[in-house]
Amino acid sequence: MKSGNHSKLRGWILNIHLYGGLLSCWYLLLFGISSLGFNHPGLVSKSKGAVLSRQVSMKVPQIEDDLKLAEFARDRLGLIGWPLPWNMERDSAGNLRFEMSRPGKSYQIYLDRAAGVARIEAQSTGYRSILHFLHGSTEGIPGSNYMTFWSLYTEFTTWFVLFALFSGIWLWAKRDQGGKTVLAALLISVAVSLAFMAYLTFQG
Repeated sequence: MKSGNHSKLRGWILNIHLYGGLLSCWYLLLFGISSLGFNHPGLVSKSKGAVLSRQVSMKVPQIEDDLKLAEFARDRLGLIGWPLPWNMERDSAGNLRFEMSRPGKSYQIYLDRAAGVARIEAQSTGYRSILHFLHGSTEGIPGSNYMTFWSLYTEFTTWFVLFALFSGIWLWAKRDQGGKTVLAALLISVAVSLAFMAYLTFQG
């Protein structure tokens, strides 16, 4: 009976380990590619694209706070990203020019109150900024509801990796008689990690 329960437990853990890995594999693949991008910047292009301009009719409200007006314009224009407070200015007529940024794209936006239009200049900032943002990001992007799912995916993958670590050790220990190989590998990895931590702690 105990042997049967043990086999069922091992089966459940193995299934979670395997199918959880399938669900997490694309996140981990992206994490690996972005990590290579950090270590080898030339692998992922950071070249900017051409500037694309357009004009949209929009009634500009009387909002005195520059940041609030920029956020209003972002939402009304259906854009996503962070208006940059340090790159905002108003002219004598009260028209606002501001810059907005998000992973993969930057914007220069001019709100012309008298004409009732918003002039938008959009420029691609390359795939590198997207990969860097998605690398372990747990926050959304203002104006986007969909990025919340990425935050949940990050959370799920983080917890699964911890589960996969301990379940993998357990499964290999059961497979390896006495677990000597697993124990040796663990001791080596722990020793190397602790050595680097000790070096960074005490050096200098």
